[in-house]
Amino acid sequence: MTIYRGCLVSYLVTAGPPTPNGLLHLGHLSVPYLAGDILTRYLRMIGERATYISAGDDHQSYVARMAKQEGRDPATVAAENGARIRESLASAGISLDLFASPAQSPRYSGFIERFFRTLLDRDALEERTTDQPFCITCDRFAFEAHLRGRCSHCDAESDGGICEACGKPNAGADLIDPACVTCGGTPERRPLRQLWFPLERYRSAAEFTFACAWLNPRARALVAELLAQPLPDVPATQPAEWGIAVPASGYDDQRISAWFELGPHYLALTDLLPEARGNPGGWQTPWTGFDNVVQCFGFDSIYFHVVLFPAIFQAFDPRLRPPIGFITNEFFRLDGSKFSTSRGHALWAGAFLREHDADALRFHLARVAPEIEQTNFTLDEFEATRRDELIGIWDDWLKDLAKRCEAAGGMVPLAPAPRSAPLALARLASLFGDLSHCYSVQGFSPSRAAHLLSEIVRVARRFRAEHAVFDGKPASALEAAGALAVELAFARGLALAAAPILPGFADRLWRDLGERGAVAEARWELLPAMPTAGTAISLSTTGYFEPARPGSEPAPPEPTSEAETTPPADDIETAPSEAEGEPIDANAEARAEAPSPAERTEPAPRANRRRAR
Repeated sequence: MTIYRGCLVSYLVTAGPPTPNGLLHLGHLSVPYLAGDILTRYLRMIGERATYISAGDDHQSYVARMAKQEGRDPATVAAENGARIRESLASAGISLDLFASPAQSPRYSGFIERFFRTLLDRDALEERTTDQPFCITCDRFAFEAHLRGRCSHCDAESDGGICEACGKPNAGADLIDPACVTCGGTPERRPLRQLWFPLERYRSAAEFTFACAWLNPRARALVAELLAQPLPDVPATQPAEWGIAVPASGYDDQRISAWFELGPHYLALTDLLPEARGNPGGWQTPWTGFDNVVQCFGFDSIYFHVVLFPAIFQAFDPRLRPPIGFITNEFFRLDGSKFSTSRGHALWAGAFLREHDADALRFHLARVAPEIEQTNFTLDEFEATRRDELIGIWDDWLKDLAKRCEAAGGMVPLAPAPRSAPLALARLASLFGDLSHCYSVQGFSPSRAAHLLSEIVRVARRFRAEHAVFDGKPASALEAAGALAVELAFARGLALAAAPILPGFADRLWRDLGERGAVAEARWELLPAMPTAGTAISLSTTGYFEPARPGSEPAPPEPTSEAETTPPADDIETAPSEAEGEPIDANAEARAEAPSPAERTEPAPRANRRRAR
């Protein structure tokens, strides 16, 4: 754990909230949820105290729109889809310390209301009347999810609020050729009195965050472009029935804007953590002390997280510190086209994971992650990764190693290492150094990490090929035994190195190598250790990525505390009084979830706006 001037430093990792207007598909799962999980697991392995949190974006206008289409209550839609999203994340091994349901949490709503009231008290919100789009047919103002047109910055199709193509904000009223999403009609302009946040007044907070926090070049370029112009004012309230009530007289027919809410949303989630619940002001520790906050989200949320939210925080409390880093991603596509539920162009995470291994999926998603450019998911490529890489190369080496270990007595040999061992082990140490960089905030790259894991296996296979000449030769028995011990060091190193991306596989391999405890509790090693001579070895002779055979033993689960147990889905529908946020158990069995893609037509959740890709 890092010590800074006598203070313990912890990490708070956040993932942008999925909007529970539908199920979670692989485009959402790929990032930021997998990215945050990989980062958190690595931080814990290097001895840092890391907490990983997220929640549903329950009050989004997309939830209200879907509820109206289905003829249901928005709270029910948010609760049901939120429970299914929670289950999909758990089945993918995404181990969150907290996944909250804001719409079911009086504590959460109370926090947001107090935050908003503080802004009012500090004159950080301005009342003004502007002309806004109004749909005559639907008899309502059209905003955010209810409005669509062309972006005035890049001319791409955009909903109200943010353009997914260029990442720049809009106020809805400045869209070109706007149309009501519900009826398709052209809205007229009518005066609307709202509360607005004067973003330009607090631009110094965005500039400070931009100067201090780590951002990848693509994100930095966008923020620099945004800061080169006067920053637009932001509506803090919207004419809606769904959402958190505005704590100000005269706004009974409006709610706090869901996008404006997302800033204090992260503070409210911190307030829901168990250690904060019984400690007034406990949420402030990560945001005002020496803790490090790292946020993971999609490209179309860069403006919100790097420009808008720091400004809102400064207006609320100048002591709040910005995150030390932002991990962002580009669009993730399916078969070359954007994930789309309206065209049936999606793969639901829950259904997919009932048919495929979670570790194989995590590895492939990391391997093709859209870190600096848009990338693509195809079933053929996923199957090729599983068949040709994980089974054809990883399992092929590990099964052969298992058979040779059995022949050698089922334990780590006590023999001198061959002369070529130092060079091979130095290469392993070098790969661990590269992996440390790829798992760190500043160099974070699951894609490079996945390729480095494969390189560990390839170096081990080459070492084996070079030393196979000693097999069956009595005069070279000690050399053969020493070479086997070196290969076991590579297997041990693979288990450690793979733990952030493939936690199930890594834990099983770690235990099969005779190591004590779970690999998640092991410490990261910059200089991977040799296995202890005489340690009993029980590697799988059938592989780790082949389909399970009847009667085969399941992989042992990672240890979890009582605080990490996911409640039954039925419990989600009744709002608890204080236990608003529920942690996700990464090893919980997938419960009865949603129908298969062919059976369900509801749209997938819009994560991180907001959409996670």
